[in-house]
Amino acid sequence: MTGLTLVVIARAVHILASVIWAGFVIVVAAAIVGTPRGEDPIAARRIRQSTVSRGALIVGPAAAVSLVSGLYLFSALYTGTYTITEAVLSLGALTAVLSFFVGAIGSGPAERRLARLDQAKAAGAFTEADAQIVSKLDKRLVITARLTDVLLLISTLAMAIARYV
Repeated sequence: MTGLTLVVIARAVHILASVIWAGFVIVVAAAIVGTPRGEDPIAARRIRQSTVSRGALIVGPAAAVSLVSGLYLFSALYTGTYTITEAVLSLGALTAVLSFFVGAIGSGPAERRLARLDQAKAAGAFTEADAQIVSKLDKRLVITARLTDVLLLISTLAMAIARYV
């Protein structure tokens, strides 16, 4: 296999994985995270948890593949001159990596804690303090989702326009 063939395959894989990752995160942040006005916050949280837990089976690996293939592409195509195109691609890569870690660190532990609190509530061991923790965790998840969304939007735009600047 030639170097060009590897780059073409890596680029196709990178684009496909990135579309899955960014598309899911953008839709979740824009439409699913948070409680719509007049809606039950518990029902909204259950919808979010169900969507995110099911989507994570596809999106988590897609994010990892996107990052690895992107690193390969940058290492294979970087010329060392640091042109404006490479600067824009670097911005896109940096915001994608930040998005990955913000999402993992900001939402993973909070979702697991919410799941434990839901179990406590089902077992009848739920206090007013637990309700306040749930409210804080829900707010944290909304902020995390929206920050992850913005970072991936910046990354997507940077990658899309890099070769034209």
